[in-house]
Amino acid sequence: MTRLKVAVVGCGHLGTIHARLLASRSDAELVAVVDPVPESRQRVADSHGCAALAEPLELVGLADAVVVAAPTCLHAEVSLPLLSSGLDLLIEKPIASDLHQAKQIVAAAERHGRVVAVGHVERFNPAWRMAVEKCGRILTVESARLAPFTFRSLDVGVVLDLMIHDIDLVLSLQPGRLTRVEAHGIVATGGHEDAVRARLLFSSGLVADLSASRIHPTLSRRVSLWGTQGIVTADFNAKTVEVVGPSAAVRGGEFVAAAVPAADRTVLKERFFSEILPRETLAVPDANAIACEHDEFLAAVRSRRTPLVSASAGAAALEVAMRVLEVLACNRFGCDTAVDAIPLPSSQAA
Repeated sequence: MTRLKVAVVGCGHLGTIHARLLASRSDAELVAVVDPVPESRQRVADSHGCAALAEPLELVGLADAVVVAAPTCLHAEVSLPLLSSGLDLLIEKPIASDLHQAKQIVAAAERHGRVVAVGHVERFNPAWRMAVEKCGRILTVESARLAPFTFRSLDVGVVLDLMIHDIDLVLSLQPGRLTRVEAHGIVATGGHEDAVRARLLFSSGLVADLSASRIHPTLSRRVSLWGTQGIVTADFNAKTVEVVGPSAAVRGGEFVAAAVPAADRTVLKERFFSEILPRETLAVPDANAIACEHDEFLAAVRSRRTPLVSASAGAAALEVAMRVLEVLACNRFGCDTAVDAIPLPSSQAA
């Protein structure tokens, strides 16, 4: 197999991870990293023995595919010239800082026949995949994506930084048209919204309650799915999936709680989650979701097919995120009065 020549634009936290994982692959060669800050690009380049470049267009003729891990407000500025120059891209989420730019990227990919994937990495999380398989038809989604403040991604708020992961997961279930959005949030750090709770209602009847915070004391990533065949909770940090499913008696309508004799109820309460609604906790296979994302992206580049998380999927997630921001009612933390969410930047870096 011919090794694809790959590069990374952006040598911040995520870009450094992408570079490290790509440099370790046998089917790809990390040829360069790009960053406007000399110390940042040289640090990563020295770690992996590749070129350190200042401008993305220096990659033309050098790389086959590029990971764009620059600040969100620069995604379109970096991606559009690379697409027109014939490069395939994996663009970190969100695909762009506004919907107009996202549509520009989608159109450019189609016009130039390029593969564009978007870094909604939770699609590749084995806990998510296992949870979906156990549910049957999914009726509700409840997610909590909570993290301490890191001083990263300051060019966007928590909706585009964290919540958009769960928006993409919900959209991957094909829930139909978004019919209603409610959202409330808190501004605590003097910039964008830092904590948001949103409710999304879809034409299929699916309801998604999403919570995201980047000012939480502890890290937590959990998704609960209520489906026709199971109530499933995936803990992305603990790498476990808990399933509560119906017994044969429940499926057949034979179990009626009110008909259980009073003398049997105490014992049956203790056995309820083993006999009536059996519960099990499943270990999730260990996997690096970003490495799996690279697997899928590079396979799509080789076969010239649409990737699992396409540019169109990235734009769809951004569109819903923007709907959340449009209706978001915010309070500044410590104040009783409402404030507007801070507008998204369009051209400045973090």
